[in-house]
Amino acid sequence: MKIVKGMNVLLVLLLAGMMSASCVREYKIEIFGTNDIHGAYFSKSYVGDKVFPSLSNLHYYVDSIRAVSGEDGVVLIDCGDNLQGSNASYYYNFEDTSGNPHLLSRIFNYMKYDAVVVGNHDLEPGHHVYDGVKEDFNGAYLAANAIDQKSGNCYFQEYTILHKGGLDVAVLGFTNPNVKSWIAPEKYEGLDFVAISDMAQRLVDEVVKKESPDVVVLAVHSGLGVDSVAGFENCAYYLASNVKGVDVVMAAHDHRKTTKKFYNGEDSVLVVEAGSKLEHFSNITVSVKKRWCQVLDKQVSGVIVPTKGIPDSEEYNALFDEDYKRVRDFSNMPIGFLTSPLDMEFSIEKESPYMKFIHQLQLSQPGVDISINAPLASKGVIPQGQLIFNDLFTLYRFENLLYIVEMSGSEIESYLEAAYDKRVSGEGPLYNLDSAAGLIYTVSKSAPKGSRVNIISMADGSAFEKNKIYKVAMTSYRASGAGGLLQEAGISQESMNEKVVAVLPEIRELLYHSIMAQGKINPKLLDLDKKIGYWKFVK
Repeated sequence: MKIVKGMNVLLVLLLAGMMSASCVREYKIEIFGTNDIHGAYFSKSYVGDKVFPSLSNLHYYVDSIRAVSGEDGVVLIDCGDNLQGSNASYYYNFEDTSGNPHLLSRIFNYMKYDAVVVGNHDLEPGHHVYDGVKEDFNGAYLAANAIDQKSGNCYFQEYTILHKGGLDVAVLGFTNPNVKSWIAPEKYEGLDFVAISDMAQRLVDEVVKKESPDVVVLAVHSGLGVDSVAGFENCAYYLASNVKGVDVVMAAHDHRKTTKKFYNGEDSVLVVEAGSKLEHFSNITVSVKKRWCQVLDKQVSGVIVPTKGIPDSEEYNALFDEDYKRVRDFSNMPIGFLTSPLDMEFSIEKESPYMKFIHQLQLSQPGVDISINAPLASKGVIPQGQLIFNDLFTLYRFENLLYIVEMSGSEIESYLEAAYDKRVSGEGPLYNLDSAAGLIYTVSKSAPKGSRVNIISMADGSAFEKNKIYKVAMTSYRASGAGGLLQEAGISQESMNEKVVAVLPEIRELLYHSIMAQGKINPKLLDLDKKIGYWKFVK
């Protein structure tokens, strides 16, 4: 009897072990990520016959994966900056505003994006655009740190729970909180932005407690930096190293590429970012072993996939062909005539004809004394002949409004000192290398920092006075504090806000109306415009 009893116990234990082992199951999902698409909706160019990477290529790739693994095994996430950067995004932001769903909403719905993060450039078109996308997009439109000032609640959506491949995947989204330093307040009226690092851990803890997800993804429109509260523009690495309970950080904004592992205590965190303009995308593989509801093991890996060589999706192209044709026709619309070539080539040693052209436009606005701007185009030539709307995107890349602000002569001088320090030292991108028109001045390369700029006079020869208040035309980007030139010149953002006396339409729109009004543009006459003035380097 004792032997029988022992055998029974052994059998029970054996069966229990077998049942336990049989309850262990492995689940696998593929997460595909895009970021900083910047209007790459179509592979075909709108002028000429160039071919570019686009969402059509991505659709072909992801659809082929879905055909093998099933819909349930694929997650598709975008980390923002999709509503700016191409003729198509501009057209559906500002020209075709009939009330129909935005082209991007229709594309993302068709491609079955699960979640999309709001980027800073997605806010640039204004409420009428991103509010429409928020309403029409079938997935989750995420920006947990964009706060409605009236209600105190998130204006978009904090997170979403995706049930994919037997797993519960939590996707928490954050936009870049530096928005207020880059775009005009009119574009984000009623919104405030909180540093990602201020709320990421709290939100992760809340979601984990409430939803018990198997996988946690932070999708952020923030670059590959270690910044925290004090400098929160690029904080993806900081989040991976400091926020507990996260498996993946999907980054964006700075257009870099990476698949990098961080070890945050017991957590292994994968950081991915896939460049820009859909030249690449990310592919993250998540494998999870579970016994009942308990996660026993989790493996996360990722690669950056080049888009080159992936075919277009014929189904995608056919579905959105009419949209492409509308944008193509719009892009080729005649707007004026160049009687001689317009040289875009930028030399750090002098003004280019292109810069004089932009300054001339800004100086032509009512009451403007001085123009400040930076070269957004730096190479090439717009040839003599017919100008079409597409040329405006070459002339001016961004949706910046034109601000008219009041500045004293001494503030203008300090501002130019800060700007030319960047030129002399070779620091920063071209769009931070401001110059001024409406003045005659020199810049000494050999002089010490802070005493390089010598303003001789106004462009018409009249005296430039340090105590006099001048009306200065500059971009909304710069007036919002972007690039740090105002701060370096000792002008606080608070005082700058009080200096704004007029907000004009977007500079590209002003260019369009100016060219249409003139009909014929002769770049050779730019040197004869006495209102522009000139600057030059001296020893």
